[in-house]
Amino acid sequence: MFDKILLPLDISEASEIVIPYASELAGKFGSELILYHARPSEREDLEHLFTDYLDRLAETIKQNIKINAAKEVKVSIKIVVGAPEQSICELVNNNGIDLIIMASVSSSGLKIGKMLGSVVDHICHTVPIPVMLIRPRHAQLTGKRLLFNNILLPLDGSTLSKLALPVAEEVADGLKIPVMLFEMAALSYPSANGSYLNGSEYVKVNERDEQVIESNYAAADEAEESRVWAELMTVEKELKDKGILVDHRITSGLDAAKEIIQISKDLDADLIIMSTHGRSGLNRWMMGSVAEKVLRYGEVPLLLINARAA
Repeated sequence: MFDKILLPLDISEASEIVIPYASELAGKFGSELILYHARPSEREDLEHLFTDYLDRLAETIKQNIKINAAKEVKVSIKIVVGAPEQSICELVNNNGIDLIIMASVSSSGLKIGKMLGSVVDHICHTVPIPVMLIRPRHAQLTGKRLLFNNILLPLDGSTLSKLALPVAEEVADGLKIPVMLFEMAALSYPSANGSYLNGSEYVKVNERDEQVIESNYAAADEAEESRVWAELMTVEKELKDKGILVDHRITSGLDAAKEIIQISKDLDADLIIMSTHGRSGLNRWMMGSVAEKVLRYGEVPLLLINARAA
């Protein structure tokens, strides 16, 4: 599945946190790892230093993978001149890159997801291949023998959200790890001022009608939970039929991103795989904005499938 994995590195310890994750994947899938660095055009005098650094790093990675994995892995380096945003997209288009693994912080320690115009934000929105973001906190706290032990797969019932399914299937099968399906049943909810959601607008109601409306909302919530359960059961059966160990979780709520982040903590998830765009509308969460929030505020490694590009 992942024949070639690109690792953008800015010659800092912050960017190097991706290496153990990439090495584990490469050892399982037999992937080629490409260590990539974009240097400014005015720093031609440092070209040999960048080359020496990446060459030493490549050799260390090869030796570590050789010790811990049965498959021999090719590790190459690529140094380009110019802005990383453009050159990464060109590499993806011209060199058959299947996966990009990047750190979610900059060399200064700032969270990239909060930086306007950051390389990570640009790449996540433009490249037509999966992008994996590694979080420093997860890299620091994990003491597990294997970094990937389970997958959390959020869905929203839309065709676009299910574009993450084939990737999750192959990752789960290649790593021999289980998948936890998750979907939030969106609650119908009265506002604090006593008005109720009617279509897309809040309207005031009198006390006589309030009990009837509350009953209708309860019925709507029950119907939503039934819909979510039926959808997850269908997906769960498909995965089980393919020999993948799978389970499911359903929660009721109003903020899908918050629910995903919380359940990833509750389950001690090692990897979240999700599409970047899904269905929107009443009683549906917008997977694009949800993925954005999970990218910015989550702590678990996140594998994003760009549904728009697909």
